[in-house]
Amino acid sequence: MEQKIHATDELIQQHIDSLNTSSIDKFPVFKDCEQLDENLEAEKNCFITSLSIYISNCLLGNKLVLANELDVSFRVVIQVSETGKVTIISQKIDEILVENIPNIDQIIEQCISELPEIGQAYKKINSEVLVPVKTRFVIPIRVIAKASDN
Repeated sequence: MEQKIHATDELIQQHIDSLNTSSIDKFPVFKDCEQLDENLEAEKNCFITSLSIYISNCLLGNKLVLANELDVSFRVVIQVSETGKVTIISQKIDEILVENIPNIDQIIEQCISELPEIGQAYKKINSEVLVPVKTRFVIPIRVIAKASDN
């Protein structure tokens, strides 16, 4: 059975576009995005794309074998702390997915714990002083499993 599990860039981008970035003056960043300093939009896009790639690669690396055809999406809410530590705030996983992948929540937790180091977000106070702030993100993840044509 062919399967795909991924955090879709399009769905993540929709959620990020709805964020109120006026409350953030510097987005959280992966090392790969640090060269985009001072460009909030570019930082945001790099962070989201990188996050999507890291989670997708981790999920695909688990080489899950599924017995049923699936096309299920779910959301994971993560928080990036003032120190850049990432934690899962909540996961809302569809029951059909839990039936087919009983340990899906542990797999997601493992993927999040294995993310590369993230620099924290910052907010300006007193017009120029940057202070680290915590931020939350909704990560939509889609699981697709189709019957093999063999």
